[in-house]
Amino acid sequence: MNSTWKRAALLAAILGMSSLSACGDDAAGDDPISGGASGAGEAAPVATVAEADVAPVEVDARAGAYTAPADMGLQPGENAYFATIKTTKGDIEVELFPEVAPQHVNSFMFLSEAGFYDGLVFHRVVPGFVIQGGDPTGTGGGGPGYSIPAEFNSENPVPHRVGTLAMARSGDPNSGGSQWYIVLEDSPSATGLNGQYTVFGHVTSGMSVVQQIAQGDGIVEIRTTAKDISERVISPDDLRGGTLPENN
Repeated sequence: MNSTWKRAALLAAILGMSSLSACGDDAAGDDPISGGASGAGEAAPVATVAEADVAPVEVDARAGAYTAPADMGLQPGENAYFATIKTTKGDIEVELFPEVAPQHVNSFMFLSEAGFYDGLVFHRVVPGFVIQGGDPTGTGGGGPGYSIPAEFNSENPVPHRVGTLAMARSGDPNSGGSQWYIVLEDSPSATGLNGQYTVFGHVTSGMSVVQQIAQGDGIVEIRTTAKDISERVISPDDLRGGTLPENN
């Protein structure tokens, strides 16, 4: 299973370079949007999506490189999916949630295996709220060249808790691309994001690393793996029920 979708991602990365396009002026504005219903006045995670894609090349050339992610052949009923985010401060392990956000997980795995995130930085850190990365330009205005439809699960959202992995976006609900954020702690500001942003994973270990990340710290690489479903650590329903990973 792992070799099949990794080959697909790498092949797509090579083919995708033939359709490289520069970031245009049609990117969504990068003004922060409200932090949600908390009323705390803290800016929610924001990403603007221009046109982006990648293969392991100069970082700036990644912005605007892809038109769509490859199909990674996810099988949520049979496999559990994980990612290791290697940073300059240490490793962060996350479990991904394809059963509630299949398009976001597929895209994240595709970009990770294509090397899109290698060498990027955490361009935004809001103490007590979130760390944010995944922008190939490092400005908060870059993306992978395509956007992902919202998967908010608004009627039964996966809650924003300490360790939540979710997709940033602009004011357009369907503008998620490559920028993601991790919630630093439980707070009204984080709760205010519930049902307004796509949660697609959760930290299972390495929260001490997350807490150390400062703006400008590097993402060395992100790689993903599939395991048997019996090896899953945390599920969306666990989080909905108030359970957090024991060793995060």
